[in-house]
Amino acid sequence: MKLDSVRDVKNQARGIVSQMLRNDVSRRKLGVRAQSIENAIQPRSIALGVAGTNNGDYKLAVRVQHPLLVEGKEVQAIREMAKGEVDVRYIGQVQKRQAPWYQQRCRPVRIGCSVAHFKVTAGTVGAFVQSAGEAAMVLSNNHVLANENDASVGDAILQPGPYDGGQNPADQIATLTQFVPINFASPNTVDCAVAAVAAGIAFDSKNLDQIGQLSGVRPSPVDNGDTVAKVGRTTGVTHGTVVSFELDNVTVGYDNGSATFDGQIEIEGAGTFPFSQGGDSGSLVVDQENQAVALLFAGAETGGSNGQGLTYANPIAAVLQALSITLIV
Repeated sequence: MKLDSVRDVKNQARGIVSQMLRNDVSRRKLGVRAQSIENAIQPRSIALGVAGTNNGDYKLAVRVQHPLLVEGKEVQAIREMAKGEVDVRYIGQVQKRQAPWYQQRCRPVRIGCSVAHFKVTAGTVGAFVQSAGEAAMVLSNNHVLANENDASVGDAILQPGPYDGGQNPADQIATLTQFVPINFASPNTVDCAVAAVAAGIAFDSKNLDQIGQLSGVRPSPVDNGDTVAKVGRTTGVTHGTVVSFELDNVTVGYDNGSATFDGQIEIEGAGTFPFSQGGDSGSLVVDQENQAVALLFAGAETGGSNGQGLTYANPIAAVLQALSITLIV
C-alpha cells in the first residue's frame, strides 16, 4: 500500500480497537472468571502503526499485547480491512526501561551491586568479609573503595556509587577501613580494600543472583579451562573460562599511573560476550560450585578466542591474606 492508504486503514482500524476495549470493560463489570496471573496482568490492547516492505511500499503494523488476541476476531477484522497487507506481531507487555538492579540502590546490599568511594564513579560489591572480632565489611578493589590510595580511613562509601546516583551522606553504607596500597614502582599482587558496614545497613552475603548461593572459598587454586562466573555492576551475571594463571608482569593503567601485577588469573568470556566491562571492578569470581576463586580488577578490550577481550583477577587467597580477613557466607 501507499503511505496515505495505510494511514486511512489505520484510522478505520482504530474503531475496531476502541469497540474491543469498550466491550472488555463491560465484560469486567458483569463478573470475573478464573485465569492465569500472566494473562490477568497483560493488557488487552492492540497498537497500530506503519511498517515498511521490501519493495518500498507500506503495510499496517499491528502490535498485539495479549496472547488471546493474536487469532481473535478483532485482528482478523483488521486483516480483512487492510486486505492482508499487515505486519502482525505479538509484543506482550511493554515496560519502562530502567537501570538493572545492580546499578540501583539495593537494600539489603547485595553481592554484585554498585558501590564506590564518594569521590569515585562506580565499582562492584565483591563480597562481605570480617576480621577476628570485627564487624562485617564490604570487599572490593582499592581503586573502587580507596580511590587509588588517595582516600583516608573513615571516608564514606556509597551504594549506589556516585555515577549511578549515589549521594553523600544519604547513600552511605560503610566507611573505608583498610586497603592494600597500589605500588606504582614495583610489582603488586592485589588491588583490594574493605569498608565497615554501617550500623543498621542490612546486607545479603550469599545471594549471587542467577548463579545461586555463595558456598565458601575454593581450597585449591584455579586451573586452565576452569569454568567461572561473576555478578558485576555493569554486565551483571556473566560466565567465562580461565585461560591463564600465575600470570606475571601484567601492566594495568590507572588514573594515577601504570602498575604491574604478578600472579594473576586471566579469564575470557563465554560465547560471544565479554566476561567483564568497566564498572565490574571488585566483582567476586566463583567456580562451578559457587566457591570464591578471585577478585576481578582489570580488563583488556582485545584478546580472547571470541575477540571480546580478557579479564584479570587477583587470586582470592592472596586477597584474604593481604587484608587478614575471612569471607562471610
